[in-house]
Amino acid sequence: MKLRILLPLVALTAGIVLFSCSKDDNNGAKEDQVLDKYLPGTTMEIKDVAIYTKDGVIRDAAAIQGYMDRNLNSDMKARFYVGVSNVPVPQDNTNLSFLDNNRVNINGINKEITAYKDSVMLISDYVSSPTPSYGISSCSDLFAKIPAYTPFYGCPDSSCATYRETNPIITDGNKSYFIPLITYAVTTSECTFYSASWPMVNTLSNNFQSALKTGDTVLVQYAKLPLVHKTGSGSGN
Repeated sequence: MKLRILLPLVALTAGIVLFSCSKDDNNGAKEDQVLDKYLPGTTMEIKDVAIYTKDGVIRDAAAIQGYMDRNLNSDMKARFYVGVSNVPVPQDNTNLSFLDNNRVNINGINKEITAYKDSVMLISDYVSSPTPSYGISSCSDLFAKIPAYTPFYGCPDSSCATYRETNPIITDGNKSYFIPLITYAVTTSECTFYSASWPMVNTLSNNFQSALKTGDTVLVQYAKLPLVHKTGSGSGN
């Protein structure tokens, strides 16, 4: 018998709504210098919905719907948009402000810009969190391998006791920004695993498919939330 596991909150996830009188990295309240502001656009782009197995990728709508009907509850199924390219922006009110000293603020939380990689800007928490443990089941192990940026990002031997949560923001290098969002479920011969807290601010790992075994199935939706530059924003606004 397969075990279906619903996670109320997974430590490696980072929800859209992150929480303006904010605190800096030294936990001291101060007036931040806002250099630029961005607000969510009106539509969210659904870039891809696909099923991954060790043998390939399936994008057939009927096959995807069949997997969801067999494995997901109605709430989780409603989070996948099969056969559409754009949907109205959820009521997440994601606001991005660029601050002085190499920082950004997302809905009241200050984060450090820690790296630029190709078209990705990485932002990290200032406060470290305990590194979660995996190995509950074959599903939990597979579940942790899907995102590109996990608690073990920057810790190749997985021995770190703490980590700074890191999230990507997509940029074209010309003041256009997108929040990358993934929603996914995994199934093995033993169980199905998904989270009640979606979507996740992240991108897909480039090599997760190599970890799939016979009987493993991963349903993934990748979406991009466009951020629109606030006209007239800038220093002191």
